[in-house]
Amino acid sequence: MRTRYWLLVLLSFTVFLSGLSGCSSSKQEDNKNNTSTPNSQSSQQPRPIVQQNNTASPKKELPPPSDHHSELKPFLPTRLVIPTIKVSAKIFPVGVLADGQMDIPKSTEVVGVLHPGVLAGAKGNMVMDGHVDSYTGPAVFYRLKYLKPGDAMIVYDDKKQQLTYRVQSVETFLTSEAPIDRIFGDTENVQLNLITCTGRYSRKKKEHEKRLVIFAKLEEK
Repeated sequence: MRTRYWLLVLLSFTVFLSGLSGCSSSKQEDNKNNTSTPNSQSSQQPRPIVQQNNTASPKKELPPPSDHHSELKPFLPTRLVIPTIKVSAKIFPVGVLADGQMDIPKSTEVVGVLHPGVLAGAKGNMVMDGHVDSYTGPAVFYRLKYLKPGDAMIVYDDKKQQLTYRVQSVETFLTSEAPIDRIFGDTENVQLNLITCTGRYSRKKKEHEKRLVIFAKLEEK
């Protein structure tokens, strides 16, 4: 499933130019009112009916090799686990604000996923964001900078379905130079991109000077 809802972000160019909403260091309260949106489901093609010859003993067909990924329908994730940096966090859907920025959960311990948007397991860029820190200390994405290519990032839903993405690259961009289309645009790959703040914090602008982006791709089985 693809979506072009991210075009609100792409056309406005304010997701990074103005900074992620709430990405600056500030004391946050838990967003207790966040609720997950029901998963979008893709239609399932019926299996072909195999006709048997009544005059001969029917042969038992062997099932095709199982591909766990192909059996899963795209789903809206509710938990993100990154073992190498000891992250295990709830995921809540976030939208696009009136000024064009991608929203972010109020809680510093919660991850946001752009929704409507690309679902886990679907072609395209699924985008998540989270805080790097607060006045009280490190936040959910504080250790993203320590990730390396090949590290696993696992997403789950409430039905315990899971998919594993592997880090492709860890990149830092000045706010004005972030590749919007690469992060939010169309792709034939099944991608997961994580965004947080990094670099020096400007008290005047109330934001960090750079953005850290983790580009990951669905693990091939």
